[in-house]
Amino acid sequence: MHQGPQQPWPAGRQPGPPPAEPPRSTAMLTATWVVTSIVGLAYIGLFVLMGLGASDEISTIEKLKEMKAGGAPITNTVEDLDESIAENELAIVVFFVGAALTLPLVIASFLAGTGRAWVRVTATIFLVPPIVVIVFGVVHDIRDGHPENAFALVFTLPAIVLAILWWLPATTRAMTARRLKREPVPPVPQGYHPAYR
Repeated sequence: MHQGPQQPWPAGRQPGPPPAEPPRSTAMLTATWVVTSIVGLAYIGLFVLMGLGASDEISTIEKLKEMKAGGAPITNTVEDLDESIAENELAIVVFFVGAALTLPLVIASFLAGTGRAWVRVTATIFLVPPIVVIVFGVVHDIRDGHPENAFALVFTLPAIVLAILWWLPATTRAMTARRLKREPVPPVPQGYHPAYR
């Protein structure tokens, strides 16, 4: 038996066309990035609306303060009203920052077709801010006397599910195939031939 000379290939690549992308893996990757984009945009819209709602709440509280100063029978103390204003101001900051931090999630999902590993990592990391903002919003509403809004915690489920989908084996195979498709096929070194008996 004779072993011919062999040459290592960069990153394990062999000459010839890259491996075909499995159809099911392609469907999984496509579904993942499309749904991630839609969910990300929905989160941004939701957080903007929540921020605007907190702003309206501040306007209402300011009117109550004016009415109380005018002698209206408002049961809340001025200190309570000022505390509510401060809480809503904090909520506005959290909601709009959350919307801004969700934008990279949408951008990363659109770049998923390149197969770059950092895209998936970025998408996973920026699925965390929406979860944090939603939990904050629920806690804020409960403290504001609206425990019925606890149901909004269900809006964290899409982010959790998407974080899992990004790391499923089918998604990994599709991203690997697309990454290899982007890489140039290494040239055949002079004198190279595969092993033979």
